[in-house]
Amino acid sequence: MTKPAPFVNDSCMSKTITIEDDVHQLLPSLKPLKQGTGDSFTKVIRRHIHKPAEACGELLDHYRNESPPKAKLQVLDRELKERGRRSGGRT
Repeated sequence: MTKPAPFVNDSCMSKTITIEDDVHQLLPSLKPLKQGTGDSFTKVIRRHIHKPAEACGELLDHYRNESPPKAKLQVLDRELKERGRRSGGRT
């Protein structure tokens, strides 16, 4: 008599969701360009969709744990120089 095969339980829970075609086409563009980063659609969605904070403390915790946003220094310098200028070139 042969032994029954062991039961393997995979803890990864998945759900089927329905999204519009344009959103589905947008998701791959939000993945990093480097191949082999292992980003799944789940990781992309987690990175771009956040649960609203219920209290100010949650918001502070989030900012303490996040790295500063990447900024282009040339753009920031230009913004600082042009700050306070009226549109149309008038000063």
